Amino acid sequence: MIGDDLVMEHRHTEALADSLERFIDSKARLAADHPLRYLFWESTLRCNLACRHCGSDCLRDNSTRDRELAPELVKGQLAAIAGRYDPRSITFAIIGGEPLIRPDIDEVGAFAAGLGFAWGITTNGMLLDAERLASLKAAGLCTISVSLDGLEEDHDTLRQHQGAFRRVSQALSRLVADPFYRAFDVICCVSTLNIDRLGPFVDHLVALGVPQVRFTPVFSRGRAGRKSGLMLSGEQYRQLLSFIAEARQTRDDIVVTLSEEGYWGPNWECRIREGMHYCGSGTVIASILHDGGVTGCPSVSRRFTEGSIKDTDFLELWDSGFGRFRQERHATAPESCQACEHWDLCEGGGFHLFDPEDPTIANCSLRKIGEIGECHD
Repeated sequence: MIGDDLVMEHRHTEALADSLERFIDSKARLAADHPLRYLFWESTLRCNLACRHCGSDCLRDNSTRDRELAPELVKGQLAAIAGRYDPRSITFAIIGGEPLIRPDIDEVGAFAAGLGFAWGITTNGMLLDAERLASLKAAGLCTISVSLDGLEEDHDTLRQHQGAFRRVSQALSRLVADPFYRAFDVICCVSTLNIDRLGPFVDHLVALGVPQVRFTPVFSRGRAGRKSGLMLSGEQYRQLLSFIAEARQTRDDIVVTLSEEGYWGPNWECRIREGMHYCGSGTVIASILHDGGVTGCPSVSRRFTEGSIKDTDFLELWDSGFGRFRQERHATAPESCQACEHWDLCEGGGFHLFDPEDPTIANCSLRKIGEIGECHD
């Protein structure tokens, strides 16, 4: 029996090694081929809230409105992309700021749907009343993610708006009652405010009928900087990972997962989300920013912008740029990342963790939770 167990363990180890090798090879092929699979349009930096954790420093005024792109310019780029790629293989996601501030995103969404794109939005849910939801449905909305950052006190404190929790919960109930979309989830930003009440929060979502929740740790950018008091400690990161891993094993009433943040090491990967960590920024993911800039994931530093669709077509920028996201990724990473034994699977974590102003800084997930070295965050 002991011999049989050893044989089975050896076979499992070999199978795991083969699987990881295929995964690493697939990442290299995606970097070389860069097939566009996800296109964000940051439609605005305006917002109807002034959240304490906003990484974009979004504003409740109109100071950025004159930099926003006209619908026709975005539609022209979508038509060109649909001429190159099969639009059915690409998700077109409209984000902000708060995208529902703009009444014309429904027009752009309907145009995208007519071309064959699956399109969706990420919203704080405050403007998602019955009338606007009907308009989005008529425009062929396919996916929707709504932000809700904990129970009532936690959400309203983080969003700095009394009554926000109840208003968003009502919007969630509307979505549950009319499941016309392909996918719907709640995004919860985890901070020092709500880390100890995630269980009751998930229970609230289940009571509403929400099918999936995606947790994402507060990221130190914009108003969510380290002086905000919102950043998780190493122990709290481990608490979050443990909560998600346990919920994924024990709950069959809701799908619980962690958003793409970084590589958490062999003790956590595949326990906290489907599959392994992979940051597709600049390889399968691109963004058109509110002012026309083009980059990878919308969360990366704006210093990584490749150009603007006001001057150059998106496809030309996609074909000729993005070297730092593809071939030069290893050289772009901090030296501590380049020499790390986890590089092949981690590749420096999410590309939004890179600091273009100081390439010696490594915002390391493994160090945060004490898996390697010392955590000084």
